[in-house]
Amino acid sequence: MKANNWTIEIMESTNGMVKVLPNKLLFDKIQNRINLENSVSNKWIFVAAASFALLISINITLLKSSSVKSSTQTESVISTISNTNQLY
Repeated sequence: MKANNWTIEIMESTNGMVKVLPNKLLFDKIQNRINLENSVSNKWIFVAAASFALLISINITLLKSSSVKSSTQTESVISTISNTNQLY
């Protein structure tokens, strides 16, 4: 019962609060500053997209070339290890 009253008191503590509005001039000044700092030029977006595309293409090329080399390297390593079937 005591916990229930406590939660009701907390919920009702915001009754009668009035939303405070900032000075219009100050608010506009802050909004303009935020808008100026958040803008990114299209040039940098294009550079970032091109960089990602280049990195992905390089990774794909390296993965394809490494898979071809790994099978030939494995065959050459196996052939040079031992010519007999002795393990020990």
